[in-house]
Amino acid sequence: MSGVSSTPVLAQGAIHAGSPTGSYTNDFCPQVERAIRKEFFEHKCATSQGSADNVARVLENPKDIGIGQFDVVAAVADEQPGRIALVNPGIGLECLYAVTRESGIDNLRGLSPRMPVALPSERSGSTATFRYLQSMDESLANMRNITYFDGAMEAVQAVIDGNAALAFFVQFPNTQNPVFKAINDAGLNFVPVVNRQILRREVAGQQIYQPQEVVVTPAGLLGRLAGREPDKVITTCMPVVLFTGDPSVFAEGSDEAQDQADLIKHLAATKAPDSGNWTDVLKNAVSVSRERMQEMMDRF
Repeated sequence: MSGVSSTPVLAQGAIHAGSPTGSYTNDFCPQVERAIRKEFFEHKCATSQGSADNVARVLENPKDIGIGQFDVVAAVADEQPGRIALVNPGIGLECLYAVTRESGIDNLRGLSPRMPVALPSERSGSTATFRYLQSMDESLANMRNITYFDGAMEAVQAVIDGNAALAFFVQFPNTQNPVFKAINDAGLNFVPVVNRQILRREVAGQQIYQPQEVVVTPAGLLGRLAGREPDKVITTCMPVVLFTGDPSVFAEGSDEAQDQADLIKHLAATKAPDSGNWTDVLKNAVSVSRERMQEMMDRF
């Protein structure tokens, strides 16, 4: 008896990324998919509402993979030990942003509880991060005029249209992103999102956030020819991580547990993309000196 047999597949699942137009989905997820397919793991990219949604999906289906913000994933891994395995925290960087039309707002403290605030969806990583900021600051905790939108672009558009006074979101420092283009075209102001409490946050002994000076406007051809520096803002940034179910959720010694351990090993070896928008991430963010950071903390 003859015939062509199909290539065996050890495991199948989903790679939960982000919005259909986002960098998680379009730049990085396909690379993860290709890398692990070589090791006979057939996981397919899937869109989602963001990091918090991805965590929920991996908890429900531990063979799946998620891409997400370090703060959101690490918090759940700490609260529910033995359920999620964090892998490869060096694949990228995301930063906290707030934008407004209002003048004179140079930080997020002391804002009116009536200020209309626009956030991405309730299951997004951005909203999870904002709730953490609320837990540290009474004025943010008292804000009661919050509206949720489909994504960062829609939240920013609410500020542009006058339907919100402030938008908060977590995003790659990529000035070619349509969100940054909309902000710059509308002349919105960036508000630094950084203070001592944020920078002190640790999960399982690991520091989550780092201060970075981030480019927020593209230099443009004329600006580069004239030697002008693009606009920058000091804010808080964190790694992007891959994660999946911990092997211990499967029966000890089972094929599923072994497959999961192998999957984690191969995810740890996955490289960040070397083309596309992802490559702008690291070059647009520079660590802030201790002296510069102290000067900003004294102001706030």
